[in-house]
Amino acid sequence: MSTAVLGRGLADGWRGLTIAAGSVAAMLVLGLAVYQDLDLSIYEGLPEVVRSLMGIPPHADASLMAYNEMLAAIGALAFVGVAVAIGASAIAGEESNRTLPLVLASPVSRVSFALSKAAAMVLLLVGCGALLWAVAAIAPLVLDVEIGDARVLALMLHLTANAIFHGCLAFAIGAITGRKGLAAGVGASVMVLGWLGTGLLPIWRENAADWIPWYWFNGSKPLVGGVNGGHLALLLGGAALLVAVGVLGFRTRELRLNQTGGSLLDKARAIPMLARILQPTGKGGSLFGLRLAAQQVLLSYVVVVVSLLMGLAMPFMYKGLASMMADFSQSFPQSMADLFGGGDLTTAAGFLHLETFGMVAPIGVILVATAAAASGIAGEERARRMSTLLSQPISRSRVYLTVASAMATYVVIVAGTLFLGSWAGVAMSGIDVKVANLAWACGLLALLGLFFGALALFISAATGKPSPAVWATTGIAVVGFFGYTLLLAAGKEGWGWWSPLRAYLYGPPLQEGVLWWQPVWLAVGAVLLVAIGLPIFVRRDLRNGS
Repeated sequence: MSTAVLGRGLADGWRGLTIAAGSVAAMLVLGLAVYQDLDLSIYEGLPEVVRSLMGIPPHADASLMAYNEMLAAIGALAFVGVAVAIGASAIAGEESNRTLPLVLASPVSRVSFALSKAAAMVLLLVGCGALLWAVAAIAPLVLDVEIGDARVLALMLHLTANAIFHGCLAFAIGAITGRKGLAAGVGASVMVLGWLGTGLLPIWRENAADWIPWYWFNGSKPLVGGVNGGHLALLLGGAALLVAVGVLGFRTRELRLNQTGGSLLDKARAIPMLARILQPTGKGGSLFGLRLAAQQVLLSYVVVVVSLLMGLAMPFMYKGLASMMADFSQSFPQSMADLFGGGDLTTAAGFLHLETFGMVAPIGVILVATAAAASGIAGEERARRMSTLLSQPISRSRVYLTVASAMATYVVIVAGTLFLGSWAGVAMSGIDVKVANLAWACGLLALLGLFFGALALFISAATGKPSPAVWATTGIAVVGFFGYTLLLAAGKEGWGWWSPLRAYLYGPPLQEGVLWWQPVWLAVGAVLLVAIGLPIFVRRDLRNGS
């Protein structure tokens, strides 16, 4: 392995993981503190078997359910999501930035480069897991929470192995194809679908989720039952196999020296209303068309998984499980539902909000908006293409507003296809969901995406660095979601006025509709961020290197 490449890999990834670990750790401590104020007496007298199924270890306080929410669910998605991003960028990111040929021109073989990148990713994930384990072990002592027979170390071993597996999956796809968007899209899709499948499939049929990697992480409830050697072997063995496949594929393929637009842009040009906007120019393509093509792979995966697959499938899922939901909801405390964004399992609208609109849809739209905004300015500066672009008769204002327009287009596509998919699923399944509320929910989702896209655009314009734009936006989104949902679970919903997620989740809109201040909060915030970022970008000195 190459020490220099290893060091660079560690330097490139530590910021994102530090933000993710810090956010999850802070929310874990806050979650344990908030649970002290909840009335959990109903769970104190339950049999140990039932408490174990709910994630409460023997002889532990019921407030330890917060561990399952912060570390085994919400926090796990954040941790594994960052792992996917690091894995996708390890090789494919270098290739898309056109720095890979320069590195390989040095006396560094492809195998050595790939193994060094993989080793850096694994070391970063192990370090992040160790940090979270330390916080998880110390927090109960500080807050005087009785953990009983809780196996905190076992949970963190499973979580870290899960992050390594998904990171290696994204690494392998990026190494084999050279496409960062494809690697991130597949990795994120496997993560989200695995999380959903692990929670829903066992309701339908026992052991139906045993083959899902996410089930190998938490299906055996390691916080209660301890380490499952078979599941750990599957995760770590699968990760090693994925790295080997990725290294072999990278060793033999040709590098991608040019990033070209694909069929999505070509199909858009075939639409008469868009043909003039996206028509090619003498220099190869319109500025808006080039920005619209930049994140099309990631957009395609989010649209397929979040908008079409979940939008169509979840109404039929509820219809098939409706007879079981009433009994299941009695053992599913409302405080736990609140931690996932609210909702009510006994109604179709509440179920769709909890499973799709409460967490998964916001993740998808924020991911797409942030990627589009950060890559359009800071990404171009890091790749040393911005100065070349501005040497043409193109103003900085036009570049900035074009990136903002492309980001907004992505957001509208995600929210619009989610509406169409959900509307079709509701209509075909015959469940009771108001179309007007569905439209409002998707409209608020679009405004939420615009807000966080505008935030990423502002940070990108101010710094010229993609990492702060991506990770700061991600951190604010995580804290905004965790902070509001924890306050919601504690019965202090009004204290979450500061969170943009409150404007999106309040109601919830799919059940209750919206109040006037919800779209206003998000729209005004997005407009202000875009307006503030424009003069900053116009006056700032551009960065010449990464």
